[in-house]
Amino acid sequence: MACKDCLGRTPYGSLIATIVVCLGVGLFCGTGFRALDITINGIFRGLFQITVPWLANIQIIFLLLGIAMGIFAIVLLAFGFLTTGLTREHVCSGVTCIKGGGVLAVIIIAFTYIINAGWLAMTYLCAMPIVLFVMINSICQREIYQRDYWFLDNYCLNISRFGIYQNVTLGHDAVALCDEVDLSAFCQHVYDAGPMYCFAFIGSCLIVFGLIVYLTSFGANYSRIKSSQELTDYKRAIEMEDDNTSRTRFGL
Repeated sequence: MACKDCLGRTPYGSLIATIVVCLGVGLFCGTGFRALDITINGIFRGLFQITVPWLANIQIIFLLLGIAMGIFAIVLLAFGFLTTGLTREHVCSGVTCIKGGGVLAVIIIAFTYIINAGWLAMTYLCAMPIVLFVMINSICQREIYQRDYWFLDNYCLNISRFGIYQNVTLGHDAVALCDEVDLSAFCQHVYDAGPMYCFAFIGSCLIVFGLIVYLTSFGANYSRIKSSQELTDYKRAIEMEDDNTSRTRFGL
């Protein structure tokens, strides 16, 4: 019986969503931080001697997003326990508690919708480095490793072709790689960072999927809370009607 009660109190939807979100957060933060570290320190600072402060800020933002999302997932899981099965019947049994639970459910669902929209935008942003990875990987294959044309013999990779400039007054050569070792190192960094960006994109997709599972579960729980409120109001109306009938019958 105790095992049955325990199973009845377990919010399986919220539990699965929490596991998916935590997995996505870990994948997103870990691989995203590593990909940005390769991009900042390996490519920009190590090869082109360029400092990009806003990329370093994005690294910190990735970590803060991971911590905040982990805390929010725990809060959502706790709310799932409170609004599921036998726990809901024991905790949200009073009229005031049922109404408060309904209001809280609406607030949490709305807040989860907003966060999910933000992570959808983050997912689209995570797709941009993957496109760049495919483009630069093609450049490495065709223009650096497989030089089939004579005009590529003295090849230099100039990142000004991507709109990145260190100092316009220094000319385009200031952001160019011509040495074979530097070009090979650049392509190796691209190969290392590309899969990390892909995994970060997958992690972001997992977070979005987990939040959708949360919304589905909370929507069902809100419907049950609303039904409990309507049933409670109906019982109170029946009790008041019976009380009035008894008073009328005994002339009170």
